[in-house]
Amino acid sequence: MISAELLKKAQSAGATLADSERQLQLARADYHAIVRRMHLAGGSLREIADALGLSHQRVQQIVRDAGGTWWRRVWRTRNSKRDLICTWCVRSSTEVSKLIAGPDVFICDSCVEAAERAARGTQLSSGSLRAARQGERSRCSFCSKRRSGERTLVIGPAANVCTECLQTCREILSLSSS
Repeated sequence: MISAELLKKAQSAGATLADSERQLQLARADYHAIVRRMHLAGGSLREIADALGLSHQRVQQIVRDAGGTWWRRVWRTRNSKRDLICTWCVRSSTEVSKLIAGPDVFICDSCVEAAERAARGTQLSSGSLRAARQGERSRCSFCSKRRSGERTLVIGPAANVCTECLQTCREILSLSSS
């Protein structure tokens, strides 16, 4: 037989305990975030440990669990080299003379020339590039503009490029070759 009075006190104490545990978790998260911010602001792990009366290892754990150090991110990205590829011909940067970067798109010098030929209507039939037709809703992968009266859009297998962006690419190529 459970006493109703004791049951009510237990439920109240349980609710207080649950609230206290939530407050503890929030306080711990704030504390860890502040310790990490101290480190990101330039404080060494040893300096922070001495100031807070903690061990160096504990401060290192706190910083790691709160998101890590700036050095870890630098070290991780320092050696990661992506092999960039031309979006149109899928050749890597080591296989082409020049590779021009756009927003999530790359074009090599050979594909710039092929796209210029396609824009002029002199593209060989074996090429996969073609000028956009009237009313086509595609956009340039570099500037996101649509085809217009003065802007031809060249459609490729994986991306598109307008004549304005091709002109910019040509200027970049001519600057880098001189």
